[in-house]
Amino acid sequence: MVRILSILVMGLLCISAFGEELKIGMDAPDFALQDVTDKNYKSKEMKGNVIVLIMGNRKIRKEDDKWAIAIQKHYSKNEMMKVFIIADMRSVPRFIPRGFIKWRLKKDKPPATLLLDWKGKTHDVYKTQPKKPNIFIISKLGKIAYRIDANYSDKAYNKLKSEIERLLNTRGQRGE
Repeated sequence: MVRILSILVMGLLCISAFGEELKIGMDAPDFALQDVTDKNYKSKEMKGNVIVLIMGNRKIRKEDDKWAIAIQKHYSKNEMMKVFIIADMRSVPRFIPRGFIKWRLKKDKPPATLLLDWKGKTHDVYKTQPKKPNIFIISKLGKIAYRIDANYSDKAYNKLKSEIERLLNTRGQRGE
């Protein structure tokens, strides 16, 4: 009986450690990250814009770039849009100096601003999965408006694009 009770308690502790899954309409978790030039980006300072986060790691960089290219093609001149690739840097070997990594990333410039999540904290709070890009759209009021975990396809992009269009044309009603 004691063994069963301790197993249940451990299970509940594990569940609470991972927290609640992000759902549409929830407040987007705040982040404060730097790009390869050490410029700071804070989500709190971007409220009022539609923010697209393309989250991935070095193993899926090509797929992240496909999403960013498509989004930038349609929205790069829109001042109400912010598009970021957030790189989970935990998979980079620790013996490689950060300065070298930044230098390489500056040389191989991505199609959207690349933010470096060295400790993976932003990926953890957004509950990303490592095998496919995780794309989040954050509304002007800082709410999660859309999420997709997928490799790029025209069909998936068109769904994302229609959600972006809806949010850009919304004036903040219904918590958006």
